[in-house]
Amino acid sequence: MSTRESAPPKTSWKRYAADFIKAPRQAKAALIGSLLLVAVSPSAFSALTPYVAPAYAMKTGTTPSDAILLFVTVPLVIGPLLLPVVGRWVDRRGARRVAIPAVVLYAITTAAIPLGAGRVWLLETLLIVASVFGFAASLGVVFKIISTWFPGHRGIGFGLVGVTSSVAGAVLSPVFQWLVNGDTPAVSSAVSAHPAGKPSGPPPVSAADPGVFTGLGWDGVYYVAALAIAVVGIPAVLWLVSEPKVTPTTGPKLLEANLPGVPFRQAIRTRAWIFIVLLLTFVSTGPVSIRQNAVDFFGQNGIDSATVSLGLSVLFSASVVGLLVAGTVLDRARRPWIVAVLIATVPVGLALALINGGSLALFYVAMALLGFATGAESALGPALIAKYLGLKSFGSMQGLTLAITGSALALAPYAVSAIQASSGSYTPALLMLVGLTGIAVVLAALLPKYPRPWVMPAPAGDDVPSRPTPAS
Repeated sequence: MSTRESAPPKTSWKRYAADFIKAPRQAKAALIGSLLLVAVSPSAFSALTPYVAPAYAMKTGTTPSDAILLFVTVPLVIGPLLLPVVGRWVDRRGARRVAIPAVVLYAITTAAIPLGAGRVWLLETLLIVASVFGFAASLGVVFKIISTWFPGHRGIGFGLVGVTSSVAGAVLSPVFQWLVNGDTPAVSSAVSAHPAGKPSGPPPVSAADPGVFTGLGWDGVYYVAALAIAVVGIPAVLWLVSEPKVTPTTGPKLLEANLPGVPFRQAIRTRAWIFIVLLLTFVSTGPVSIRQNAVDFFGQNGIDSATVSLGLSVLFSASVVGLLVAGTVLDRARRPWIVAVLIATVPVGLALALINGGSLALFYVAMALLGFATGAESALGPALIAKYLGLKSFGSMQGLTLAITGSALALAPYAVSAIQASSGSYTPALLMLVGLTGIAVVLAALLPKYPRPWVMPAPAGDDVPSRPTPAS
């Protein structure tokens, strides 16, 4: 399947944008369906855990760190581990056949989470299972859908996935806070005031005023989340999500047999994929560690929590810019060195955070740099895998990559917090992060040259993928 053309010539931005806008109707519908799946994915619903974890800790007497381990760390470590298997199913059977049962089970298991109240083992099991189906119904399928429908615009398509996740998180964050806590005062201060023992009870609410909404609590909010998954996700899969049909070839009646690219067993041994996984794993540890420990870390420099909250808004806003910039640049770039430039903002941002002595200017610049890299990093993985390895085993390779990098995302903030607790300072942890992210930049600079673009087989019937521009 080495039907590949020569290196693509440059084309104008106007032609690039016009080709994307003129994509076939089915391609646009599939993109919209994919983005709707992302909007109700565990990535978007991560805006729920900052409010669920402290509410659970207050109600049960669990320490905040144990609550974070229960609701965040363990589900996010185990949830993506089955993505390589999901990707394999997608490669062999198609995205829609995998997404339909996955999204239904995602809604059911999310609704079942409140049943674990009072039994930690059952609650953790339900959180893990919901995370597994959630990732399978979203990240397990959307990258393959975009790759096949938009061969000339994969970078911007992958960027839109990250933009959707970021925007959904920003919009849902205050909604989830209100659903969990209602009109009562915020609970975070009560939790932080009792880090080692049983937290104090919930903020008092006047029993004489029945009009005060006291919130649904940590458990009741999951019924609303499950309803959103069912109402948004199931119709998106049934009516919007699809893949282009390709001309059948002789051999196994499997979708992967008709797609160009490197087989899975060969792909995982390539220098390109090994470097991609390592650089993404290393570079992802920096922004997420700063984000999760921001209040305590910057508080030691005299920056209050309200200012930190504004800085996090800057980070999320910059991540949207990073997603769009990285997506469009990767679609048009002819050399991989641009990847090193994009992710070099991480060690620079970490260094600025480390030397910050209370300067608000350095604080905002550091958060903007880390946010830009967060967005860029989200688009890099799938775009580079498609460029180097093609589509034959794309779902499997992307799933395996997400499983590895997802574990780093879940463990890094906890490790940084643990190092700070043992040493009394964030400096050792941040120096380690600067070193790791610096290695990621070096690995990006050492990426091999891009191969000639993989050419999609002729489509069957009227299902025509977005025709790649000469630069695809």
